Amino acid sequence: MSKLEKYLAKAQEPVQRRTGSVSICGDEWSVRELTMPESRECFRLAEDVNGRFDSFRYNDVRIVKATEHEFPWNNKELLLAYRAKDKFELPVKLFERDPVGYQALLDKVNEVNSRVKSEQEVVEDLKNSSEPTENQAISVGHSSTDGEDQPIS
Repeated sequence: MSKLEKYLAKAQEPVQRRTGSVSICGDEWSVRELTMPESRECFRLAEDVNGRFDSFRYNDVRIVKATEHEFPWNNKELLLAYRAKDKFELPVKLFERDPVGYQALLDKVNEVNSRVKSEQEVVEDLKNSSEPTENQAISVGHSSTDGEDQPIS
């Protein structure tokens, strides 16, 4: 099988993600691992118009992306009820009276995504690696997420 055939076949495979769940106020929330494109989108969506990074919005975006497979964050009635301009503004409003629930959900998002290294962690690993510099520069920003969905308790 050629390299091209291998990657064409991979394009048809479903993305395998780690998953986890957390109970908040009697409701079970399912959290899934973010893909690399989703992680990048989280960073982009957390920047304001001037390019400043908003860590609170980043957390809200990550919560939405990790749970939107089962929760209708973009439901118009929900957005109107909480006076949210978009789905990424909903987590903080939805859990306004339950900060412990918000933190539990964020902790589970962090836990499920803990295997995915940040760009800074990758850079540090590469600095401490004995690989030649050319190979290091090529691999920055990429991480391996092999395996099937692996539930986290």
